[in-house]
Amino acid sequence: MKHPFIILMLISTTILFSSCERGEDKAEAKSDKQLAKNFSLPSLDGDQNIDLTQFKGKPVMINFWASWCGPCKEEMPFFESTWQEYKEKDVVFIGINVMDDEGHARNFVKAFGITYLNLHDASGKASSKYGVIALPATFFIDREGRIAKKNYGPFLGMEGEKAFMKSLKEISK
Repeated sequence: MKHPFIILMLISTTILFSSCERGEDKAEAKSDKQLAKNFSLPSLDGDQNIDLTQFKGKPVMINFWASWCGPCKEEMPFFESTWQEYKEKDVVFIGINVMDDEGHARNFVKAFGITYLNLHDASGKASSKYGVIALPATFFIDREGRIAKKNYGPFLGMEGEKAFMKSLKEISK
């Protein structure tokens, strides 16, 4: 008589834990759609401060980078060519240079011919708000101001470029 009770308890426990795990997955999916945190940072090409709220209602790609970051150097020309293709589609590209020498950052942007908006996060506060612990890191923000996709690491090669374009098209709908 004890065995059926133990089996019933094991089945109940298994069902309980499996439903809890599915609940966690749903919570993780919701957290991917959290509101993008606002920031106000100076632009690298002038003295103006740029606030993320200026782009409300537009899809935004934010890429955190540094001039000393090798993978950042490799992916930025692709970002620039994609920006040239998408800038007329009301998509915003923002590069955020993190805790780097501002002069090095300006020289980097100039040397690579980067024309999309680039900001300087000297203190690392903006990157901290986004949980960036390594560079590069890219965030895709939809028209509702929610983070639709996060990518830690570079978009390199054909597969990386495909993944980038897929995320960009998702927020551009």
